[in-house]
Amino acid sequence: MLSTALSKTPQHVVGRGLTLSIVAAFLTPQIMPASAGADEASSRVRSTNPVILDLLKEARDRSATFRTLVEAIDHSNGIVYVEFGYCAFGHLDGCLLPIIASTHGDRYVRVIVSPEKSRLNHDQLLALIGHELRHALEVLEHPEVVDDPTMENMYRSIGTPIAGQRGFETSAARSSGTAVLTELLRNTRAPQYLEAAARPFAD
Repeated sequence: MLSTALSKTPQHVVGRGLTLSIVAAFLTPQIMPASAGADEASSRVRSTNPVILDLLKEARDRSATFRTLVEAIDHSNGIVYVEFGYCAFGHLDGCLLPIIASTHGDRYVRVIVSPEKSRLNHDQLLALIGHELRHALEVLEHPEVVDDPTMENMYRSIGTPIAGQRGFETSAARSSGTAVLTELLRNTRAPQYLEAAARPFAD
């Protein structure tokens, strides 16, 4: 989703709700602090939260689509951080923040997903992350996207506007999220993931 943020400097956010649609809204992203965690150095899809690191590993193991998304990002010049937080004052389940930092040729983007178990079950959360990773990859596939205005221009070109709102969705992200969820439902959780699933999303 492309959405206007309510802050001193207007921003736009790519994100989506549980229905895999993108809804425009005024928002201030709130990121949940992690009690511990470290980057997964072997991948360009990372988190500072150990719970999310476990979720990323599980999703790669259970979903070929998710694994393909991570591999594509690993071969890009981008680094994607996935963190718990709230978008659109909690009205959206996930979003891609428009802040793009560049260091030594790498572009950094951040995905935010809801920590609320009452809104998402375990597999839906993994599918949500997959959906948002596809949005991150859309940005990384376009080297001209380096800030908020260039991101909006890109989504005006590749996205579908949401009627009556300042927002965009893409068929690629919808398809990715749906494919990940379908694969997860076919591949039930292995015993090593059941204990992790019982843990709170935000430790």
